[in-house]
Amino acid sequence: MILTCPSCQARYRIDPTTSKAKVAKVKCPGCGHLFEVSLVEETPLQNEPSSPVRPVVLIVDDARFFREMIKDILSELPVELDDAADGNEAWQKITGSKPQLVLLDLNIPGKNGKEILQSLQQNAQLDSVKVLAMSGVERGEETASEVRLIGAVDFISKSFKPRELQKRVRDLLAL
Repeated sequence: MILTCPSCQARYRIDPTTSKAKVAKVKCPGCGHLFEVSLVEETPLQNEPSSPVRPVVLIVDDARFFREMIKDILSELPVELDDAADGNEAWQKITGSKPQLVLLDLNIPGKNGKEILQSLQQNAQLDSVKVLAMSGVERGEETASEVRLIGAVDFISKSFKPRELQKRVRDLLAL
């Protein structure tokens, strides 16, 4: 569960399953502000209409920390998040569930990011899948141009700011 301090807006993760309480008092490690948070997940009433289908975003990166960080950043958006640790797992998920957007690290084991982009171009059934390519190694306009030529709709360096990533995802999914 991701918490945001109402005072300083610092974000951090807690595990609500470690407590049997329904409400916890939390002291922000950043500013020391004390606030309460509900540990019970709200469930929709049975008579309420089901919420609209949310777009699926697949996060592909071999670094677990980076996948988790991106999940935290995008958790505020009305999207379903999935992830894959390598190119082969990513390709299985892309062809199986056809996510609306793939955040694709270019340097991953197995089928690398550029190979996945080329495979997407060769598969007409996957035309609707958008790809935001990422790299911490390859940067600059030359890389951005190269990946756009082989099918990515956009490119972002891994040194992005969280709000910048959220904006790009919102724009690409028209949220």
